[in-house]
Amino acid sequence: MRVNLSLSHWERGVWRVVLCLLGVLYSIAADAQMSTTAPAHPAAAGPAAGCNLALAGRVADHETGQLLPGATARLLETNDVSAADEFGNYHFHVCPGLYHLEISFVGYRPETVEVRVSSATVRNFQLHPDAVLLQGALVRGQRVAAPVPQATATLSGSALQATRGQALGEALLKVSGVSAIQTGPSVFKPMIHGLHSNRVALFNNGVRQEGQQWGQEHGPEIDPFVAARLTVVKGAAAVRYGADAMGGVVLAEPAALPDSAGVSGEGHLVGASNNGLGAASFTLQGTAKQVPGLAGRVVGTVRRAGSAATPDYRIANSGLAEYSYAGTLGYERERWGTELFFSQYNARLGLYPLPENARAAQRNTPRVAQDFTYAINRGYQDLQHTLLKLRSFYRLGERNGRLELTVAQQWDDRSEYDKFRPRNDATAARNLPELDYRNATSTAELRWEPKPWGSVSGELGLSGTYQNNTYRPGSRFFMPYYTNQALGLYGLGRWHPGARWLLEAGLRLDRRLLNTKRPTRPAGVFTVVEEDYGYFTPAASLGAMWDASPHVTLRADVSLNQRAPAANERASQGVHGGIYEEGYDISRLPGAPPLTPETARGLSLTASWHDNPRFNGEVTLYQTSFDGYIYQTPIPEVLSVRGLFPSFRYQQTDARFRGADLLATFRLLPVLTLGVKAATVWERDITKDDYLILAPADRAETWLRYEQRASAAPRRVSGFYAQVGVQAVARQARTPRPENGQDYQDPPAGYTLLNAEAGLVAGAATRHPLSLSVSGTNLLNTRYRDYLNRYRYYLDELGRNVTVRLKLNF
Repeated sequence: MRVNLSLSHWERGVWRVVLCLLGVLYSIAADAQMSTTAPAHPAAAGPAAGCNLALAGRVADHETGQLLPGATARLLETNDVSAADEFGNYHFHVCPGLYHLEISFVGYRPETVEVRVSSATVRNFQLHPDAVLLQGALVRGQRVAAPVPQATATLSGSALQATRGQALGEALLKVSGVSAIQTGPSVFKPMIHGLHSNRVALFNNGVRQEGQQWGQEHGPEIDPFVAARLTVVKGAAAVRYGADAMGGVVLAEPAALPDSAGVSGEGHLVGASNNGLGAASFTLQGTAKQVPGLAGRVVGTVRRAGSAATPDYRIANSGLAEYSYAGTLGYERERWGTELFFSQYNARLGLYPLPENARAAQRNTPRVAQDFTYAINRGYQDLQHTLLKLRSFYRLGERNGRLELTVAQQWDDRSEYDKFRPRNDATAARNLPELDYRNATSTAELRWEPKPWGSVSGELGLSGTYQNNTYRPGSRFFMPYYTNQALGLYGLGRWHPGARWLLEAGLRLDRRLLNTKRPTRPAGVFTVVEEDYGYFTPAASLGAMWDASPHVTLRADVSLNQRAPAANERASQGVHGGIYEEGYDISRLPGAPPLTPETARGLSLTASWHDNPRFNGEVTLYQTSFDGYIYQTPIPEVLSVRGLFPSFRYQQTDARFRGADLLATFRLLPVLTLGVKAATVWERDITKDDYLILAPADRAETWLRYEQRASAAPRRVSGFYAQVGVQAVARQARTPRPENGQDYQDPPAGYTLLNAEAGLVAGAATRHPLSLSVSGTNLLNTRYRDYLNRYRYYLDELGRNVTVRLKLNF
């Protein structure tokens, strides 16, 4: 490992500020910790006093035995509260002693009992209905997604706050089993268990993100500040979300609109040292007291960065400029409600100017030393994504359940400017993009959730999509004109045979029609080739979830999915993002088999242990077998008028993906936690008995985290934490043999990075709490390259970076 500790003038200034901030944070936290008064009850002393005994149980209706999720359990001595989960279970960790436990639930008489705890104790409750005449009331709340058999991970709260300022694909790297395809320092595309692009569905506020997602260098055009929660479903979810979810789903979900009169909001400021990144986001929301049920929210974000720095040089033209805004207006009554959502994302992303001879650039460090600048020159991407969504629901009555309709329209504009202007002076003066795409997508979904029948529940859905992709006449050809039409029908059923079991089964059938038009010049004569493709693609899934104990949950899921080939896999051709790409049909020889839909058979097993006083974690084992897996393989470099570029062609083969994810935490002390995260993926070409290209390398991360102990008494400063971690990524040794598509360079060496972060909340007990955090990545300024970066042939990864984040609630 090479260590470079030299600091630029810019970084020395930032480090002085950071060290001063850390000193202030530490002194304030130490002062707050010393001022804490001794607890009045032994349980308040926390795990340090041996408070590891489980006090748990289940809450049910005395008359019917029906479980009561949401019932409240309260320890009167400590004022600790536990809400019963979806299976009616509550739990505490306490010290030996005598306690008074109160159980309450709306519509039932509360019960208070005396419980003596000397070992693990189970105390179940059966509450009696309370016949009390209540005045009329309006109850509003956020719908909670039903548990699913697939492994899921969520970033929210402080974990999401620690990623603010990053792109969506970069923020998701915090999730075990998620990696990213990169193009330079600013474009990240999420990869789940080795699958990405057309096999991973992204949903923005309940609407599938549609646009130019077929490009590996096309990052998600979503502002992460709009989302209050990022959820990753790590497994096939094609039945509920469509064929593009055969590899997983990313859900960017905003918080529910407020339901109490008044105005509130939050502001974010982010600054980073490496590329001078600055980001600001502002959220304002409220409800109208004069119009009950009416609420709204607006969000605005700007993000700007300049030239990114490796340990040895700055990357030319690597800046970015983004701005986005979104607005939501909702109105809800007792039986019905409607919500209108609008968002627009705008970005200009600089791309490293690849030289004409890409092979020579692979062997040499960039020739010109670059000074820091925010200027973005050619080449770059100019993006705009607009989403308009209307969602309405209607409760059909106690017997008929709930009906929900969502209609959305998306406009995705993508313009890509090459490094050099056209050689024709008149054309160059117009300053038009070389690639200029317009994608318009209309979607609609109708869902019916009938009233649960005993222990059986479910939903039925009908969805439709119409998509039209065009490009400006005269722009360089890469993607064909195409229209994509899809109609899908699905059903999901869930069965709770007992308090601990959940069984889920689903079926889906999609009809997809694809029409493509592409120019060609056989024998020098310009013609347009128009082709039509139609497919029925089924999907089926069967899963189970078992709560083996209040602290152990087991999940199993099997699935069968099909995905129709996309337009880029069939008919793309040309240089795109510094890579020459060629679709399967472009060079298919006469008599060669046509491109067929992929068929994937998946199996996933997950065990999680949770809510334990010391050791918690999750491990997932999975296998996905493909018939007709569509992938890109290297071919001899193509020499065009723009230069010599790495070249890839779409092929089809049988493949198998196997892997494992691990996430574990161990509480060494009440305030000190050790964490470990690891992932491995084995991708095999079954037909050729070889490995596949561009698979994530084995990776692991470990960290040690200090967290200030919670206190019942108000504090000026709370939530102080400090964490130091080491991230290690191995060299990818599982690559194809030369005769099966050898890469243009051997995979880069493995690397190890040192990271750290610290933060606190000031004024947590006030109406305007302020969150402050400082984080540092690659603190040793290690020089390295990542195998999943498409620019690994030319550029090193970023060097040391320090980020400061502020969040103010009001």
